[in-house]
Amino acid sequence: MLSKILYIPIVLGALTFLLMGWLADGSYYIYAVPFVIGLAALYILSPQIDWWWYQRHPPELPAGLRHLINTQLPFYQNLSVADKTRFRNRLAMYMEANEFMPQGMETVPPDLKGVVAASAVQVTLGHEDYLMNKFEHIIVYPHPFPSPQFPDEWHASEFYEEDGVIMFSAEQLMPGFMQPHRFFNIGLYEYARVFKHCHPEVVFPHIGEEHWPALEQISGFPKEKNIQYIGLKEIDLTALAVSHFFVFPERFKEILPEVYEGLAKALAQRP
Repeated sequence: MLSKILYIPIVLGALTFLLMGWLADGSYYIYAVPFVIGLAALYILSPQIDWWWYQRHPPELPAGLRHLINTQLPFYQNLSVADKTRFRNRLAMYMEANEFMPQGMETVPPDLKGVVAASAVQVTLGHEDYLMNKFEHIIVYPHPFPSPQFPDEWHASEFYEEDGVIMFSAEQLMPGFMQPHRFFNIGLYEYARVFKHCHPEVVFPHIGEEHWPALEQISGFPKEKNIQYIGLKEIDLTALAVSHFFVFPERFKEILPEVYEGLAKALAQRP
């Protein structure tokens, strides 16, 4: 990180004048003051400095995570070379910009962080805002969880604006990423909800209860199974459609062509 590199000359300058004041002449102490002030300013501004640097020099993805998206994410595989680079850079930046918080486990493993970030980047790849800064904290549970909003329902994902958090159950998140044709992708679902919340100006097509039969036909997931998998009685049908839009694009285009075009326009991309 750039801020850590900048610490070196400032600390050396401060130590030099402090040492000279101690060994030779106390008047040298005054020259250490600007360096001490510089250290304080650098400490305060280090997140902004590091983010500025990362924007110009995105960190490389770990080899394991790069292999994961290369082999397990058809959406990424079908991108152009330029868009693949854009996807990787955003993925790395999203992981740097957000705090991943384990709940019920010691740490959030790198592959889980990568799957969460990949979901966010996939939904937002057509837009400039991929960070959705209102939500900088991602809590990952090993299994479904209750929450203050839904204390009696053990569910797989949720966002809570007041605390700026997005919550996932790893037990549902990973199968939906690794085998999206067999398990519902809650990562895409939740980030579609978050994106809609952050960008109310984006117009999504109407998707109502009357679309359930078509959505079931597209995915093969019965309505009851979706409700059971997510763990909440009320489902955001637009977000569910976004998940199917990415996972089953050809079938979606065939069965709901007008909705497909509406989602493509809203998301500014065509998987």
